[in-house]
Amino acid sequence: MNKTTNNNRIIAALATPYGKSAVAAIRISGNGCIKAVERFLSRGLETGKLAYNVFAFGSFKENLMAACFKAPRSYTGEDTVELYPHGNPVICDEIIKVLVEHGGMALAERGEFTKRAFLNGKLDLMQCEALADIIDAETEQQLCYGNDRYDGHFTELKRAEQTLKNALSTVEAVLHYSDELENEEKEENVSTEVYDAIDAVITRLKKEIDGYSGGRIINDGMRIALIGAPNVGKSTILNALTGADRAIVTPIAGTTRDTVDGEYVYKGRKFIVTDTAGLTETSDIVEGLGVERAKKAALDADAVVFVAANDNTEFKDTVISDRAVRIYVINKRDDKKDCGEHYENAQDKNDRLEISAKNGINITALKQKLYDSYPKQYGEICNHRQYGCAVRCLEACIAARNEGKKAQGLEIVAAALYEAYSAMCELYGEGDADENVITAVFERFCVGK
Repeated sequence: MNKTTNNNRIIAALATPYGKSAVAAIRISGNGCIKAVERFLSRGLETGKLAYNVFAFGSFKENLMAACFKAPRSYTGEDTVELYPHGNPVICDEIIKVLVEHGGMALAERGEFTKRAFLNGKLDLMQCEALADIIDAETEQQLCYGNDRYDGHFTELKRAEQTLKNALSTVEAVLHYSDELENEEKEENVSTEVYDAIDAVITRLKKEIDGYSGGRIINDGMRIALIGAPNVGKSTILNALTGADRAIVTPIAGTTRDTVDGEYVYKGRKFIVTDTAGLTETSDIVEGLGVERAKKAALDADAVVFVAANDNTEFKDTVISDRAVRIYVINKRDDKKDCGEHYENAQDKNDRLEISAKNGINITALKQKLYDSYPKQYGEICNHRQYGCAVRCLEACIAARNEGKKAQGLEIVAAALYEAYSAMCELYGEGDADENVITAVFERFCVGK
């Protein structure tokens, strides 16, 4: 994708939620938009200054505040106007109607303002994704994580990009001007420099890829699967954790046939809990499908809570991923007292947490144990797109390192480095980025952002 926009239309949209409020914000962007908006204002706009104004057309009039910002010193990198009328939907609708029907403007699409900022080089694709995550944040931790990524507080990937770029430039120089090298020793020194750079990139990429799971969990929430035999109280545990009747609870074994999700926030951390069908041998087709979905939920989870109903019951174990945390719970212990946040007192020597989901006993302890399982290590990568780009870049760097040494030449290294750098450019949306990928990123935004 060309990083300069060829779309010259002026766009306008409401930038605040639709509905009644004290003040609303209407954003207009595009070359020539300042003069276009001034046609409907009682006075001219002064760059970077918010001032009182009157928007009028025909019999319609609205007293408001207005400001303008000239390219490239604006959010979108284009001329931009922001109007702040009273937050009455009738007023906002009328202003936008006038701008579109009589000002020659177009209604902005989802995320179009931010997309223009990206196309005009104001933001890279990683920042755009961080911005979308900031808007969608449900906890303070998610908000801080999004802001850290948006503000560039993570540096490993940028360092890897610059090191990779320098290594590629060195390889190109050697290949194109090898006749100017004084001797074989100097060529060997250049090769050593390139391989050292590739090693540095590999180290940084591995660190980021290893932190992907932690970044994803912080950004999206920790996924918890409740696993166990039928009628051990998994649905009641889901309801107790989330504080809502998300799952149907009956004394009949096998009530839950499908997975049921619920969410809760504890100490600023988001958790997504999945109730599952009881693990059992069955000839019932529907129940069998539920068992298979339960096993899949366990395999996809970040933490698996294995539930039993008493000491003598074996935990219904199943295959889980290597990264998943295992927690063992004995439910239906109605005689236990809530230990609050000091959950160690609620465990026996076999590391089994005793609870009564029905009476809410030791639910806080279970929440604390899950909270303590939250990842402590994480990096900048936090979604599948970013992870895929980083993995492709790492694989190409490893190929450059290994195959280049075998061939005792830089030609094969150059080809692999081009592939690695292409993946890195895709990560940041640089160069010829895939239009479908770009579209998918900005479809996450609301209209007006």
